[in-house]
Amino acid sequence: MSFLVLDRFLCVTVLSCSLSMIAIAAGENSKAEPPPPPSDPVAPVPRDRDYDWMSLAQWQKEHAENVVVAAKGEAELVFIGDSITASTRGSESWKKTFANYRTANFGIGGDRTQNILWRLQHGEIGALKPKLVVLLIGTNNIGMTDHDIPDTVRGVAAVVGRLHVAFPSTKVLVLGIFPRDENPNSPVREKVQIINAALAKLDDGKTIFVRDIGKIFLEADGVLSTTVSQDHLHLTEEGLRRWAEALSPIVQQLMK
Repeated sequence: MSFLVLDRFLCVTVLSCSLSMIAIAAGENSKAEPPPPPSDPVAPVPRDRDYDWMSLAQWQKEHAENVVVAAKGEAELVFIGDSITASTRGSESWKKTFANYRTANFGIGGDRTQNILWRLQHGEIGALKPKLVVLLIGTNNIGMTDHDIPDTVRGVAAVVGRLHVAFPSTKVLVLGIFPRDENPNSPVREKVQIINAALAKLDDGKTIFVRDIGKIFLEADGVLSTTVSQDHLHLTEEGLRRWAEALSPIVQQLMK
């Protein structure tokens, strides 16, 4: 075999081996990384994967704990949402503000409207007959679809509808999505404003009430400071204090 032929043979062999290794690696990655979760905001789905900030087992555990609470049927004031709602569990401001109510906190980090719908279908209604449900959901739907603004509105409306069917005599307080991003002129801020304006139309003044209290978190120039939100999404204790202070009189009125 000539050196030229041998060189060609070796190049082809190396190339074939490299392609095979790439294909194997790709196959391994595809097995390790599941396809994106269903994005339809009105189609109930559970969490289906681990994240760095929360394992699937932890999500399932928190849901199971909520089911136990719901089965007891003791709560008169129920908070439903994602990590922003979940973070109130450790807030001293919230403990003081809502200490006189029998509460349940069904906030789970990372949840979107479709996850809330699934949770409600799988035990988080239980024997509950609350006077008031406070719903804050939708921020995790933003950016998840090509039409995320109308999709988020549809998703929140679907959750409200499900709550109304489950608790026909219960009042539902829908909170507008809280401001995100430090910059008041950022694209996501504009999306939040449009979504909240659409959500306001859900308010019927009888059993469904919508309040956009987002301005309480902002500085005079519209900036979302690190005093209120270190990551410009989740709230610090100061942010939670402002939320509790703004929410308290609304809850008092609707719990009558």
